[in-house]
Formats: sequence, structure tokens, C-alpha cells
Amino acid sequence: MLLWGLAALAPILIHLWNRRRYRETDWAAMKFLLAAMKKNRRRIQVEQLLLLLVRCAILLFFAIALADMSCTAGSSLANFGGPGSATHTVLVIDHSYSMAYGEQGQTRLDKAKELARRFVNEAGEGEGFTLIAMGRTANDIISEPAFDPDDVLREIDQIEIDPGVAVADLALAQIEGTLRIASRDFPRLRRAQVCLLTDYGATTWENGLSQANEQLVKKIEEMAVIRAFDLGQPTTTNSAILNVRPLTPYLTPSQPARFRIELACDNATELPSQVLQMIVDGKLVSQKIVPFVDNQLVSVEMETVFPDPGTHSIEFHLDKDLLDTDNHRYVVVDVKEQLRILCLSDNVPSLKFLKLALDPSDSVQSSVKIDTLSSSSLLDIDLLGYDAVYLSNVAQFAADEVAILRGYVERGGGLVFFLGDRVNAASWNASLATDTAQEAAILPLKFDGPSPRGEYFLDPRDYDHAMLQPFRGQQAGGLLTTPVWTYYRVTIPEDSPVQAALWFGTGDPAIITTRYQMPEDNETSGMSRLGGNVIVFCLPASTASVDRSVEPPAAWTVFPTWPSFPPLVQESLAQAVSSQYDRRNLQLGDVFEGIVAGDLGASLIEVIRPDGQTSRIEATARDERLFWSFDRTNQVGIYFSKSLSGDSKKVVEFAVNPNTRESDLTRVAIDTLPAGLQPGDHGIDAAGGGQIRALPSAIELFRYALMMVLGLLFLESFLAYRYGAAAR
Repeated sequence: MLLWGLAALAPILIHLWNRRRYRETDWAAMKFLLAAMKKNRRRIQVEQLLLLLVRCAILLFFAIALADMSCTAGSSLANFGGPGSATHTVLVIDHSYSMAYGEQGQTRLDKAKELARRFVNEAGEGEGFTLIAMGRTANDIISEPAFDPDDVLREIDQIEIDPGVAVADLALAQIEGTLRIASRDFPRLRRAQVCLLTDYGATTWENGLSQANEQLVKKIEEMAVIRAFDLGQPTTTNSAILNVRPLTPYLTPSQPARFRIELACDNATELPSQVLQMIVDGKLVSQKIVPFVDNQLVSVEMETVFPDPGTHSIEFHLDKDLLDTDNHRYVVVDVKEQLRILCLSDNVPSLKFLKLALDPSDSVQSSVKIDTLSSSSLLDIDLLGYDAVYLSNVAQFAADEVAILRGYVERGGGLVFFLGDRVNAASWNASLATDTAQEAAILPLKFDGPSPRGEYFLDPRDYDHAMLQPFRGQQAGGLLTTPVWTYYRVTIPEDSPVQAALWFGTGDPAIITTRYQMPEDNETSGMSRLGGNVIVFCLPASTASVDRSVEPPAAWTVFPTWPSFPPLVQESLAQAVSSQYDRRNLQLGDVFEGIVAGDLGASLIEVIRPDGQTSRIEATARDERLFWSFDRTNQVGIYFSKSLSGDSKKVVEFAVNPNTRESDLTRVAIDTLPAGLQPGDHGIDAAGGGQIRALPSAIELFRYALMMVLGLLFLESFLAYRYGAAAR
């Protein structure tokens, strides 16, 4: 831009051009005029030269202003003709929930915001600021340099705790991108600094110590000075609720509902115990004193009774300490009048053993209602009306039947398969065990076929799996003596997520469990990635399965009549329905899908968030039902829904809890961090009482150049008038 200064030569060129000679003609009056001009020639030449210089200066200073030149106070003019030296400051504030830890009424986040305000208030005029909030995502609150300090301060004040774990690599990538773009789009900001304000929690920074992140730090250091500030404390005292799990497989009215609560404290010497409260639907129902042991998990059991069916909210609450975010744990449970179970088979009479094992009482008042139907009616059944579906010795599944089963398990339904002599291995491998580009396999296994006839036994391998817990210490329970002569062989691929819960003596799996996982690019309904639980018994649920390779045909097993059968079926039911609990109890960022009950015309749903704010959701019709999904789960607490048609009341829908890894306030080993990320006295003047050392102020020449242009314009107008009047 400084080349525009050549325009200052224009008045001189015009002057020289006008001096070219014209044809001269003498006439009488000219002699007197020339005599007068000779007398005042010196004065006129000086006046015209001065006016010429002023006009040249106007153009020169205007070019300097366009070049946006600046220099640092106390130094000679550097980089003449280049961009200025104003500073671009990238403020990076960790606002994960460990930053809510506070002593003397001031949290770590409060200290970070106070320090950031000081950076802004003590900056020179023309300094640019960008602001990044470091949490579950790297949120660029101010993405381009802002030059109004009031705007920056306003955005700093609005930063709140993100109840999640900060991700260091996302923040570093965002910093590098911000610096690169600012250096391209704002050349006047010649200097740059990154002010990192964090508590150096191990959960954040140990995960960020990768080779890729070290390369990012080097790129950042090439563009800016990194100034890291440690806002953590060397010792902390914090108690936390880490997890809550129901011990009752499914909840029905007037039956005790038990929960196991896991807690921990990192400094039990200072905080030996806390009071734990259980609050159901807003009412305190129970409380216990929890004794702590340093850095050890403490388990507490509490129970309550739900008198009415429906969806209920529970809050487990510890006394307030220095980090209150993890002192609350929210739970939503479904209490059902009856648990509805569907049993399907090609041979309906063979389901009698399974039905008896699921509901030994077989009474109207039973908490379980069982429907037994032929597998051929699968296309005519609304599976979403059932809590679990059992499929016994089904030969094969058509593509549309597989789609129905997949839709059911995607929405949290539990599937339990029993394999028998009718199962077609090729058909099951093609329909249930094969992934597609858009859909995951329901059963990521390889079905091989019936085993050779022989004598086999079951191997529980230390009874580690939850389904085998009733048999621990009960060797007389019949599990080890279950007669088996033929079973269905399956192979678990190395990359499969399935787990074996029980084995045969041959090493082949006898019971397999897995959680349906949707592909990450599945966009069919915007649901959570995890679906329902799927369980496979490699044995039949009836004595009707026979080996026809021998004469006369011989039964595979008498497992359905053995004492080990009912407890294993009951445990499979508990596993199958447990995924419904997970469906309503989410973590930050998870997606919830709800179903509109009743009026199909009630398509508009209002979701009420924990802070009382509402969002309206349009429900969509699928499979003769109305579904709605909600993904703005960025607040911890209980979420409600309400239909906007008629006089409907709000209904408890789901609970959102934070990732409790952030409750661990252990600090990262500082010396393991790259040198640029290590905290120190960067930017702090120790002699100044801990004040931030001010950067050299940038003198921006364009401002003074514009002032000179304005002044010279006034001067030129005055001189032109003055000398012109004198000439007259």
C-alpha cells in the first residue's frame, strides 16, 4: 500500500507539464505586467513551492495511512512499509466441570475469567482478541479477532461450567486454526499470544499427550507465544457420586426397588463422611451416612417403593462440598403394571417350558404377562409394545422380518434367541449376522451348525458374568450337571463386540451376550448409538429338538427341564430389559427418542429442560406410531415432555448425567507435557506483585497519518486562499 505514496509526485509532474513553452507575442501592456512580476517573482515562487509541498504531503500521508504502518513504543520504526505490530491474543478458558472446584467462594473458573479480564483491560488500543471455551468441544465463542474490549469482556462473563470432560486435542486444533486464519485475514496483528487458563486435570491432559498434539503445539509456537496459567490446587477434597445402578431387574408397583450407589472421596481425612439423600419425584424418601476411605470406591444400597406405575425421577444427593457438580446423580425409571414378554417359535407348543420359566406363578396378578405366537406372525405384531422378545428355534428370517427386529432392538428392546435343530445356519448368517453399509448385524457371529453327538458339560469359568451370579456358591443348582448331547456351534469373530457368558467344556460358547451398536453414520432416526441387549442360548428351549442322524432320533438335551433352566431364563430377562434403563439415563450429548402415546394428531411436543427452558419438537409418524428425537442434552438433570394438544400434563422422559471421570481431580504430571504447555511465570511480572506484565504498546502510525492528512487539507485550503487573495 505504501507504493501509493508515489501519487505525491503528481502535483510536481503537473507543475512541470504546465511549464512547457507557448508562442510569445509582444504587446504594449505586457511590458508593465512583466515588470511587476519580476519585482515579486521571488515571493511568488516561495509561495507556490510551499503550496506544492503541502499538496504532495497530503498524498504521501494518505498513502502511509493506507499502508496501516505501526511501530513499537520505545523502539525505532521496524518493518517500514509492512504490517503493524498490534497483538492478537487467543484466550483459551478451560470450563470443564473440574473448574467448578472452589475455595473461599471462588471457583477455578472464576479465577480464569478474572485473569482473562485483566488481559483485556491491560491491553493496548487496537489489540485483537479471540476467545475459545475448552470443554467437550472447542467452542470458539469469538472466532475472529475482536477489537472492542467491552464485547470481549461481555463474552468472558457469559462462560459457564460445561458438565463434561475437556478434550485437549480439540482445543489445540482450534487454537492452531484460529491463529492461522487470523494471520492471513488480519495482517496488522503482527504478534500473537495464546493464554491458556486450565487446572491441568489428568483426565484432560493425559489424553492429549499424543504425537499429533505435540506437532500441533510446535505449529502454534511458530505463530504465537504460549502462556499457560495453572489454576489448580496441589491438594483437593472432593466427594462424588460415580454411578447408580438398579438391583431390581424390572420395577412394578408396591414392590421394593433397590439401587446400588457408588461413591468416592479423594481426601477422606478432611471429609470422613457425607449424608446421601434419595429424592423420588421431588420428595425425600431416604437418607444414609456414607463413610469414606481415601481414593476407594464405597457402595451403598438404598430402596424405595413406587405405589403407581409410570415414569418416575430419582435424585441421589450428597451434601455440598467444594465441587457440587458431581454431588448429584439423576435417574429415571419405568414402573410397569406388568412386564410384557413375547415368545415366538415355529412350533408354538414347544414354548411351554420357556413360558413356565419366565412366569412360574402363571397367575393373573403376576408381574409378567407372556404372549406366545408363531414366528410367522412377526410381521403383524407391534414389537414396541413388548419389553423383551424371545425367539425359540426359528428356522429362518425374511428381510422384512429382520428389519422389524432391527428396528425393535435399535430402540432399546431386548432380544433373546434359543438355537435348535430347525435353525438354518446359512440363512441366519446372511440375515442376522451380516453387516451392511448402513446397518449393523443384529448377531455379529458365525453360525456353524449342530455339534457332533456326544456328552458335553457346561463350564461357568469362575461365574464372573452377571447371568451366572445366582449359581455362585450353589454347585448343587444343577448348572454343572446339565445333560447336553448336542448343541449349536457358533464362532465369535475376533473383532466382534459379543461376549461369552457361559461355555461348554469344548471351549465353544453356550450363552452369548452383546449390545446392539448402530453404525456411526446411521442417520435413519437420530437415535443414540447403543441399542438393546441381545442374548443367544446355543441350546434349545424345549426338548423337541432332536438329532435325526441316529435311530431312533435322540433329544439334544433335557436342559429345559433341568433346575438350571429357570434361573438362567430369569437372568436373561433381567439382561434383556436392562437396556431400557440405559435408554432413559443418558450422558451429555446423547440423543433421546420418545414415543407419543395416544392421539396421533398430537404431533407437537414441548421438551422442558432442567433449567426450565423449553424446546418444541415436531413428531414424525413411523410404523403407525409418532416418534420424536431430542439432541440438545447439554444440561445435567431431569428432562420432561408435554404434548401441546389438549390439557396434557408434563411427563418425566429421561435423565442426563455428567461423565464422572472429571470428578477425579488428580493433576497431570507437568514434566510430561510439551514445554510450550507447561505452566510457569509466562507473562507475569514477579516484581509487580503478580500483575500481568504489559506488552509493549503499539504506536499505530495510520492514526497519526490520517490526522496529518486532515490538518494538511485545512492548511492547503488556507494557503490557496491566502496566496490567491494576495495575488489579486
